[in-house]
This record gives sequence, C-alpha cells and structure tokens, in this order.
Amino acid sequence: MVRTYRSALREEQARQTRSAVLDAAGRCFLREGYAATTMKAIAAEAGVSVQTVFSQGAKSALLLAAVDRSLVGDDVEVPLARREGFSRLVEESDREAKLEQLRRVALEVLPMAAPMMWVFREAAGADPEIAEAWTEYERRRFTDYRAVVESFGPWLRMDLARAVDLYWALASFEAVDKLLRGRGWTIEAYADWVVELVDRLLLD
Repeated sequence: MVRTYRSALREEQARQTRSAVLDAAGRCFLREGYAATTMKAIAAEAGVSVQTVFSQGAKSALLLAAVDRSLVGDDVEVPLARREGFSRLVEESDREAKLEQLRRVALEVLPMAAPMMWVFREAAGADPEIAEAWTEYERRRFTDYRAVVESFGPWLRMDLARAVDLYWALASFEAVDKLLRGRGWTIEAYADWVVELVDRLLLD
C-alpha cells in the first residue's frame, strides 16, 4: 500500500512539473517567439531548474506539446477528432444544430490555438524538424476537415472531394491569420464567417 501511494504521489508530482514547464514554455513562445526563447528563460518562467526543463524534452518538443495543448486545452492524449465538441459536431443530424455546433467549436478552439499556431508556423520556417511537424499537422487538419464536411453529406451541393478541398483552403490557418491579424477580425466574426461559408457555399 505504501509503495502504491508513493508511486501515485510521484506520478502526480511529475504531472504537475510537466504542466508547469509547458505552461511556462507556452507563455515564453507567445511573448518572445520560438527562436528567441531559451530553455533558461522557460526554467525561470516555471520556477524550476534548467535540467528540469530539459527532462521534459528539447525546445522543439516543448513547442509541439504547447501546440497540442492549445488545440485541445489539456495534456490528455486524445486527439481533437475524438473530443466531445468535435464528435458532437460530426454526429449531429440536424442541419441548423450542426452549423451552430461548428460555430461553437471555432469559438472554443481559436482563442487558445490561433496565437500558438502563429508561433508554430514561424518556427517551421527555420527549423526542419518543426517544418516536418507542421506538414503532419496540415495532414491531420485535412483529415479532420474531411470528417466535418462529410458529416454534412445529405446537404452538400457538390461532390465530397471538391467540398473538402474548398473548406480546407478557405478555412485554413492562412485565412485565420489574414482575417484575425491582417484585418483585425474578432474570433466571433470569424466563427460567423465559417458558418456562412459552409451554409452558403457548400450546402443546398
């Protein structure tokens, strides 16, 4: 019993340490950018030793973990496609309810994800390892978007492949970047636009 208790305690301490390091890394990346952030700066931000930060992975690994956290909101290894909000969107059978859930998902994900994705994309331009991870992210995004568009199947006005391509391109990170940072749109305005995009362009 004592060993079990000590093991559980160590696991919880390790979880808290990792969470503190990732929180600190995320703040540093957002504030300073990926290239300018050092492991020493992350350690200072987290209030831990540099060795503790390195024990959680290289700087690139910390960035990718911070990106994943921004997309799903926690450290649980469950992909976005299996999260409750996304599953509810795909499984909803009422057209108007699906569109409303699409808006809700955008409002939930973008406030955390958009700023970190800007850091991610900029880092990918200078680091081959992160560039490879960005390519994988885009592949996963295409798969997720396909699931969303396919779930609107009964109302699609075009073949599925074309609908997926249009949604993937028009609701891309580049579009988010241009509208939110480039034109000063709010996240609420962007979420409304995504719903209008699907409703008017893709559906009958």
